[in-house]
Amino acid sequence: MDLYSTPLELLPLEGLRLGDTLLPLAASKDQVEALLGPAEVVHGSRWYYAKSDLSVSFDPSGKVEFIEFLGGLEGRLQPTIYGLPAFQTGAGELIEELTRRNNGPVDDHEQGYSYAFLNISVGVYRSILPKDVRELIAEMEENGIPTLDDPDVERDRRRAEHWETIGIGLSGYYQ
Repeated sequence: MDLYSTPLELLPLEGLRLGDTLLPLAASKDQVEALLGPAEVVHGSRWYYAKSDLSVSFDPSGKVEFIEFLGGLEGRLQPTIYGLPAFQTGAGELIEELTRRNNGPVDDHEQGYSYAFLNISVGVYRSILPKDVRELIAEMEENGIPTLDDPDVERDRRRAEHWETIGIGLSGYYQ
C-alpha cells in the first residue's frame, strides 16, 4: 500500500483507516504486514514505516496496541482525526475537539507539551510551546541577535502552534 497517496484517518478506539481499508487496533503482526508490508525499521515491539513517520506498537502477545504518526507538519504522512487534519490544525483547536470527544478526564500533567485523552485513548505531543518561543526571542534580542524574519525562529513558532505527534491506542492505553 502506498501510504503517501492514501488518505489516512485515525479512528480512536478502532484503528487506522487507509483509504477503504481498516488497520484495526489489536490486529496481529501478520495482519499489519499484509496491509503495510514489512517494517522499514523494527525497534523492540515497535515497527516503523514511511521513513519513520508512522509507528505501530505491539503488546506482549503481538497485537497492535498503539498507532502513532511522528512527522508533524513536516512529515509526508498527514492523517486526519474526527475530520480535522491532525498536524495542520492549530494545537488549541485540536485540543478543544479531542477534549469534547473525550468527554472525561484528560492527562495534561506535562503542562502543554503533551495530552492524553483517557476515554478515547488519544495522545498528542510537541517539544516546544509558544511561551518557549517567546522566551527564545527575548533572549536573542537581549543578546543583540535579530529575530525578525529569522527562519529558525519562524520554524519554531510554527512547530509550537501545532502537534508533532499523534497516536491512538487500545481502550485504557493511557490508564
